Amino acid sequence: MTGATGTIGRAIATELGARGAALVLTGRRQDVLAEVAGELRDRGVQVETVSGDVSDPGHAEAAVARAKDAFGPVTALVNNAGGTTSVHATIADSDPRVWQETLLANVYGPYLFARAVLPSMLERKAGRIITVASRAGTAAMPGAGDYAVAKAAAIRLSESIAAETQEQGVLAFSLHPGGVVNPFVAEAIEQGRVAPERFPDPPDTAARMIADLAEGRYDVLSGAFLDVNDDLPALAALTAERPPGSSPARVLRVVGLPPEWEAKPRTSW
Repeated sequence: MTGATGTIGRAIATELGARGAALVLTGRRQDVLAEVAGELRDRGVQVETVSGDVSDPGHAEAAVARAKDAFGPVTALVNNAGGTTSVHATIADSDPRVWQETLLANVYGPYLFARAVLPSMLERKAGRIITVASRAGTAAMPGAGDYAVAKAAAIRLSESIAAETQEQGVLAFSLHPGGVVNPFVAEAIEQGRVAPERFPDPPDTAARMIADLAEGRYDVLSGAFLDVNDDLPALAALTAERPPGSSPARVLRVVGLPPEWEAKPRTSW
C-alpha cells in the first residue's frame, strides 16, 4: 500500500492488518513509516516498509520486490498516495511545479505501482488493484484544477486496468474515501478557508470498504468508481443481474459535487 503515513493510510493499514493481511507499506517519511509499522507489529501484524517517492519507478519496483521476498506474490495493491499542496490557485495563476507534483502523485505513481504488480497478477490470473480517488474527479473545481484533473485521470486509470484485465482474473476499483479531516484540511478549516461540515467522514469508513474490496467481497464491481457511502451489497446485486458487458459499473459516474459535499448513498446505478 502506498501513502501509508497519512490519516487515511494509517486507517487502511490498521483495518487490513486486523483482518490478517501481511503488509508492505510505502511512504516518503521513513520515521513515520517506522512508527506506523511498530504500532501494527505490536498487534501481531506482519509488516515491511519501503520509503521513497511514489513517482519514482525504482521505488515501485523495490516495494513489489520486498513484498515478494517477504510474503510472496502481491495479491492486492492499494494506491492511496496522492493529494495536493495547491492552495486555491486558478489555472491562470497556478504554479506549473505544483501541477506537475499533483499529477505525479495522483496519476503517475498509481500507474507505476499498477505496472509493477500486474505481470505477476496476470500470470497467476488473480489480483486486485484499489485506487483511492475522489469525487473531485467528477466535476470542475475552480481554484483546485490540478486536483480535479488528477483524480479524474486516476479514475480513468482504474477503469482502463479493469477493462484490460477483466478476462484475466485481475480486478480494479477506484473510490471516493469521503470527506476526511487530515492535517492539510484541519489547517484550512482553522483558517476559515473550508467549512468543517464538508468533512464529516471518519477514515475508518473508507478503510473498511477498501478491505472488503481487497478481500474479494465485491469483485462484480470491478471497474467501478465507488463512493464511501455507497451500498455495495445493493450495487453488487444489481450489477450481477445485468448481462455481461452491459453493466454501468464500468462507466465513470459524473454527478458533480453535491451541496456541501454531502454524499448520497447509492443503492442503484
